[in-house]
Amino acid sequence: MKSSSLRALVALSLATLVLPGSALAGAGQLSVDVVPISPAVTYSAAASTSPPRPALNTYVGYTVSITNAGGNTINNIRFTGAARPTDANEKTVVSSVEGGSCSVGADLVSIDCTIGQLKAGQPYPVFAVFFKAPIKDTTSPLPNGNLDDCTTTDCVSFSGSIIYAEGSGGVPTSPPQNSIQSWSAAAVTLGTFNPSLVKSAVPKGGASLFTGEGGASTGTDPFATLVTVPPGATFTTAQIEEKPDSINCTNNFSACFRAVITILGTFDPYLTIVLRQDASTILKGVRIESVVIQYTGTSGMVTVGDCASPTTPRSDGIPCIAKRTYYKSNKTPGWTPELDGDFEWTLLNIHNGSYKVF
Repeated sequence: MKSSSLRALVALSLATLVLPGSALAGAGQLSVDVVPISPAVTYSAAASTSPPRPALNTYVGYTVSITNAGGNTINNIRFTGAARPTDANEKTVVSSVEGGSCSVGADLVSIDCTIGQLKAGQPYPVFAVFFKAPIKDTTSPLPNGNLDDCTTTDCVSFSGSIIYAEGSGGVPTSPPQNSIQSWSAAAVTLGTFNPSLVKSAVPKGGASLFTGEGGASTGTDPFATLVTVPPGATFTTAQIEEKPDSINCTNNFSACFRAVITILGTFDPYLTIVLRQDASTILKGVRIESVVIQYTGTSGMVTVGDCASPTTPRSDGIPCIAKRTYYKSNKTPGWTPELDGDFEWTLLNIHNGSYKVF
């Protein structure tokens, strides 16, 4: 029996596999596409107690599409796989499976999903698999991931097998067969935690991401952004990038910054965005009420005003300020030594966008 050819979706770098079946009419064929949700992910970071800082949890995610592309009914289909970084001292632990019926292996990095029966031409509903990105190895670390050389740089590989039994398709010349075939997805690169740039896939359960030193602004990193993505109906990707922005910088700060937040989707109830400016850049006598926040998004460039209430976003995709906090002293709620004298703004929005504080 001849083997059918593999189908590759090269333009989109998809991991696509047409499983070998019969070259005769009516044979069973499974098409499997396993696609990274985000091609590059920031390492997770551990929490610390001195100074107290939260853990940063980032995620490596994949969508899985399985279709019976042949002429026979295919039974007892199982999808198995495991994700592993190039660095053997790191571990990508399964975080969630969204839409599939899967069990997690004892090693915590492998999954076994029951697909069941697919009739000729029938697709299985697309599902997603998320792994918690590892904390970077500090004992013998590899360089940050490079797609051109994932054997010596730190990438995540996700691969496995699909197992099935082919049923009769009513064609005498295409007898049923069983098969176990391998598949592999495109690699995802891992990158050192950068205080001004964070990238992650976001599962349906949401995520809390931040820049800066554990989300705190400091004298060496004077601007920080924290974003809370609420649980939603689907998964997405997130990127937070901070950059200096001296254009039209007013007399409030010695340095101005912009936070560019890219999180695809419309969020219900809303994204919570916290912007922090370190005291070292706040000029003497400046009041937090005099600071302007400028937003650039789908509605163009606007000045951000106050929310109707601390939990009520605008419905038009323009953000609003839910709270302003000046960490004047240790009597201010939430004060820490790192936040002493800092300014903080809590904003709500149903969309992503760019925020400049000046």
